[in-house]
Amino acid sequence: MRKKQLATKRPLRSSKIVKIPPSKRRVRLKRASTTKSHLPDHSAGVKEGRAWRSTSSENVSQERLKGALRQRWSKRFYEGRNITAAWRHVQQRGKSYAAGFMKGAGIYATVSPVPLRNKAAAVVFVGPHSPAPKGVLAQLEALPLHEIVIVLANTNEEIYSLARNHKNMIIAYLPDEVNPDVGRALGAKLTGADTVLFVDGEHPVHSDILARFLWECDGRVDIALNDLTAQMGLFNRRGESERFHEFLNRSLNREDLSINCLSSLPFAVSRNALDTLGAAAFTVPIKAHALAILNGLKIGTGGSASNRNSNRLIASKQNWQIAAGDHVEAWTEAMGTRGSRLDFTDSVRNRSVLGDWEQ
Repeated sequence: MRKKQLATKRPLRSSKIVKIPPSKRRVRLKRASTTKSHLPDHSAGVKEGRAWRSTSSENVSQERLKGALRQRWSKRFYEGRNITAAWRHVQQRGKSYAAGFMKGAGIYATVSPVPLRNKAAAVVFVGPHSPAPKGVLAQLEALPLHEIVIVLANTNEEIYSLARNHKNMIIAYLPDEVNPDVGRALGAKLTGADTVLFVDGEHPVHSDILARFLWECDGRVDIALNDLTAQMGLFNRRGESERFHEFLNRSLNREDLSINCLSSLPFAVSRNALDTLGAAAFTVPIKAHALAILNGLKIGTGGSASNRNSNRLIASKQNWQIAAGDHVEAWTEAMGTRGSRLDFTDSVRNRSVLGDWEQ
């Protein structure tokens, strides 16, 4: 009897082990359907990759592959019907098409496909004490950028040689050390692209994150900010600059922007924003941020990149004074446009009794 009971229990135990809970079953089915929805893009990529490879010479470079892939993907995307889809869906479709295109062509490269209608450029500043921006340039080369403007301020020959060896590169060399914001503003003035991406020259950000900044500024918003709302934490644990940023946004009726502003890299701006504000305005990013709001520009968020250079903890009294001074400039500009109360009504004091002394 014991042997029979054991024989009957073993299959039951094994059946319990392999049994899949309903919740996990739904997740697996959902993933499968998501992948299946991108099969047409993958198949089209394979077909177009083969066709492109058959008409190309034997020695095809990765740069030519990237150019052909980006051109064909943008054409396919905008000829379709679902061009207003969410960014995540657009990105997944692009990756599926790119994987198919490279498979059909038999050549592979690192690429972040973004279907853009306009030309885009990136601006990078490298100071005298900055490390070689190899990682930064590698991430930028995966993006559909018409040109990369790199501003070198009193750097060594090694960094200059590194930048010179990259294609689509515009190099501005400054013999003296300058403020990074000034250097990036100069770089923005040198490009004629429709979208300009400002990135940190020391800390690389993955191309898949940077891609969204380009996407948002390609006819959707004028300024795409780095979204730091998930990193801000409790109010009492925020740094002085973060509190300044949030108060500036709230005082200009843009509380939806939270602590996000133009002082946090990376961010992207449209040609309309550059022409409206002027490249020189970006020498003081906080002031440019206030001017963008005052001029009614469309401001939103792009990707979310960890801001290692944020002033969460201000290292010195001098840095704190600079940050405070920049915000004072921004508020001074705003008050000159909207008045001393920034359009906020005074519901407590009856100033009309002062008559001519009201002002």
